[in-house]
Amino acid sequence: MIAREALRYVLAGGANTLATYALYLVLLRAMHYRWAYLLAFAAGIGLSFLLLRHLVFARPGKRFSLAYVAASHGLQLALGLAVVEAWVAWLRGPAWAAPLVAAAVCVPVMFVLQRWIFTPHAAH
Repeated sequence: MIAREALRYVLAGGANTLATYALYLVLLRAMHYRWAYLLAFAAGIGLSFLLLRHLVFARPGKRFSLAYVAASHGLQLALGLAVVEAWVAWLRGPAWAAPLVAAAVCVPVMFVLQRWIFTPHAAH
């Protein structure tokens, strides 16, 4: 079950990335890149929630799961930035590889965290 969820997680994440990038490109025609990025990022959080709830884990999740998903994306951004900084500045790795290293760290961490969000409470 976890392996199937992990595969669906990776596929949904890829689809979300492509969809939000496409939205960013569309918005870029009508507004400043910062606003386009912000709106596409916010839409990506909403799409992520829908994909996680209905396709990846197929369960409603914990109370306030939308807020947890939004917060997890903030955590992902912070963790990704920390990994990029550590990779380039401390480990002297090539900057072009930094996002790949960040993804290698963030994807498993986020899978575990978001799986927890969408796992029902234990019976009391």
